[in-house]
Amino acid sequence: MLLEKLNKINNILNSLITLTQEDIKNIKEANHNEVFKNIPIKENLANEFQKLKNEIDSILLSRNKPIEEIFSKEEEKEFEKFKELLEKFYKEHKLFAKLSFSVTNFYNALLSKIKNKKQITYDKDDIQNSFMKLKA
Repeated sequence: MLLEKLNKINNILNSLITLTQEDIKNIKEANHNEVFKNIPIKENLANEFQKLKNEIDSILLSRNKPIEEIFSKEEEKEFEKFKELLEKFYKEHKLFAKLSFSVTNFYNALLSKIKNKKQITYDKDDIQNSFMKLKA
């Protein structure tokens, strides 16, 4: 049962890694619609990952054995694979986050320049250049 859950969670991690790599490629190519299409898929995978992780935790806790005896040889191999995939996903997702943050900042700065957004201040020059006139 644990081996089956570990296989499933490793498959989910492989899918998340693949989608994240696709998203990185799409961000670099400014193909943002494809990135947005992957969001619900990745959210579903993340939810399934969380569910499986909780089930694996429950199985391990129910075994109530010393740490050296918790896994069979096959389970131990699959768990090592899990740790490697988790590390790989972490690195890929970190790169994706950096790229998406950079793109967001770029678009926000560009939008600000296009709109010529200037913060309103109460400097003497701003008041004198104002188009609003008060009548008493």
